Amino acid sequence: ARMNVDGSQMIKGLHYEETYAPVVQWATIRFFISLAILSNWHTRQLDFVLAFTQADIERDLYMKLPAGFTVPGRTITEQDRKDYVLKLEKNLYGQKQAGRVWYLHLRKNLMKLGFQPSQHDECVFYYGTTIFLVYTDDTILVGPDEKEIEKIVNILSKNFKVEDQRDL
Repeated sequence: ARMNVDGSQMIKGLHYEETYAPVVQWATIRFFISLAILSNWHTRQLDFVLAFTQADIERDLYMKLPAGFTVPGRTITEQDRKDYVLKLEKNLYGQKQAGRVWYLHLRKNLMKLGFQPSQHDECVFYYGTTIFLVYTDDTILVGPDEKEIEKIVNILSKNFKVEDQRDL
């Protein structure tokens, strides 16, 4: 099960400001896959597991106690449900700004790890000879050096929760 926030109750200016989150352009994906095929390059696909929850929340947000919420050694009463809330520490799915917060978190950390952002598409990054394409919580790696791609997968696995989906 995955807990989600009911974003329809969020108020702009109170709970969030911006919601824009970029994704790589389909023309860019097609271009780099074509380049990989024509150049006999290697590809790899990764999924960032529960990506949005890997990013810290950008402002204080609270939510009502969800159904089924328990505290060891204590019974949660209906009064508790009226008196208490949960303070969120991580991004949750359903928040209007969740995609944007995740992208900013990913970008900041990729740059700390040595990835260089493209000047033409904000969801394309370079690491050595490898091209890194981001589509929300999925990524495609394309490049001529299989060992470099493997190194990148290891770097990402140490810094994010990722599922390696192997060759594209």
